[in-house]
Amino acid sequence: MNSIAAGPWGGQYGYRWDDGDHSTVRQIVITSASGVDSIQFEYDDNGRSIWSDKHGGTGGIKTDKIKLEHPIEFLISISGHCGPLREGDPVIVRSLSFESNRKKYGPFGIGHGMPFSLPISGGKLVGFHGRSSWHLDAIGVYVMPLMRQNPALSPQPVSHGLDGRLTGRETAYPIGKPGPNNFLKENITECRVFEHKVISATQSGKRIVSFGPWGADSGTNFDDGIYTGVREIHITRSGGLVSIRVCYDKNGKAVWGDKNGGTGGVKLDKIVFDYPFEFLTHISGYYGSTILRGPTIVKSITFHTTKRSYGPFGDQQGFSFSSGANGIVVGFHGRKGHFVNSIGVHVLEDRTPLPQPRPDPYGVSAMENDCFDVSAMKNEVVWRVPRPSLHDIGPWGGEGGQPWDDGVYTGVRKIRLTRSGEAICSIQIEYDRNGQSAWAVQHGAQNEACTHLVKFNYPSEFLACISGYYDALFGDGRKMVVRSLSFQTNRAKYGPFGKEIGTHFSSAKTEGKVIGFYGRSGQFLDAIGVHMQCRLADEVSRPAHIPERGGIRNMRHKIMH
Repeated sequence: MNSIAAGPWGGQYGYRWDDGDHSTVRQIVITSASGVDSIQFEYDDNGRSIWSDKHGGTGGIKTDKIKLEHPIEFLISISGHCGPLREGDPVIVRSLSFESNRKKYGPFGIGHGMPFSLPISGGKLVGFHGRSSWHLDAIGVYVMPLMRQNPALSPQPVSHGLDGRLTGRETAYPIGKPGPNNFLKENITECRVFEHKVISATQSGKRIVSFGPWGADSGTNFDDGIYTGVREIHITRSGGLVSIRVCYDKNGKAVWGDKNGGTGGVKLDKIVFDYPFEFLTHISGYYGSTILRGPTIVKSITFHTTKRSYGPFGDQQGFSFSSGANGIVVGFHGRKGHFVNSIGVHVLEDRTPLPQPRPDPYGVSAMENDCFDVSAMKNEVVWRVPRPSLHDIGPWGGEGGQPWDDGVYTGVRKIRLTRSGEAICSIQIEYDRNGQSAWAVQHGAQNEACTHLVKFNYPSEFLACISGYYDALFGDGRKMVVRSLSFQTNRAKYGPFGKEIGTHFSSAKTEGKVIGFYGRSGQFLDAIGVHMQCRLADEVSRPAHIPERGGIRNMRHKIMH
């Protein structure tokens, strides 16, 4: 009999691990503090003891051991909480509890955040999988049924109707349900663009068409109605799309719609469009179950405009959908409960060319055009600006750890550093993306002993240069790490942070603006480099009253959530 995989529950960061399934679980070792730092399992394989790797970091102030009375005692359930340690941090497993056929164990850690639990009963836990870095980022289980398979777990005949709901005669195996002879672990990636219905027409004869909703039939209906366009979207997430609220344009006035969905989101994303020079044209995403046999919700969503795509926001798992690029999105509708259960859009069909984005001598259009009209600006003149040049400077440091690259953005707002007495332990950057805050993932180890937060007065203050030192750690020439960092803006110098020991480095030879970081990290920050928007020698001077605007092209197309 094959085991069934459930989960993982938790965050999206860290490295994947999978212990596989075994005969049973003998022992669990957990280290914890404000969250679960690490976990290790002793399994039984037909009477033979097998220890797993230790999944997680080296922190934790408390170690707990759960030793089961094998073979008469076995695990039947797992539960816990997941959430960030503090606002802006990645989601991790905050607490864990286990239940056997004899007693309950835990909780271990702090029970803060979103709760989770195994949604099926009548089985034995025979293995674990998940994600880990310096904490236990996510955890899932393998369950071996102890009784005859529940008919509710059998594949159901379904087909995909005109509105995207599951009905009819086609056989499908959703994520988290066993297929014949094996368990389906891979994402379902077939994309379905569903039929639509015309709901009204404008005086000019253009049709307003409703697409979707895609997702579940459960929950209550919501419909924001029809407007002129979309200015801004706020979404909250936790294992899926928890809520969505849209700021529409109605004949030049901003009108906020209701917040549709639940209140349990642990991450807020704000998407601000450059309306009326940027239009939302369509949406795409995924819907499916958050957990085995759990309710169907919108798992991930991406917003596509006349300029670019925003997202994906969420896990790209389950059934994919797209409204298709048929015009301009003028409203949202769907079904809601504790999550956004399903979502659809109202679209003003328009096959005529959409208005072009306003020219921006400091952003995207400056890269695409040698000359452009900025008559919409105050001075009403035409400026000729050479194309900005993007350069990768560095990296400086060692070759240990794992490579990382945040990509490029409009600018840098904040930098958070942690360091020990010997070296820089981690770095995390808050970028600016066309006026929106975008926190990158933390690179390196979590170290609360000494934390520095460098906050720039962006956009009037921008990061122009980084410098520092790298050297061998503890006299080991094979382990080069970043020992010190300093940051130079157009207004001030910040640092040094750390010990100025070893080989000096600096990006000062390249004039311009730092718009991204990359490097290597493990237990420490092993190496660091920068992406720079460079100032060209023949660049004309710009009037002081023309504001700097975002919009540099993301050459690597990396968007961090």
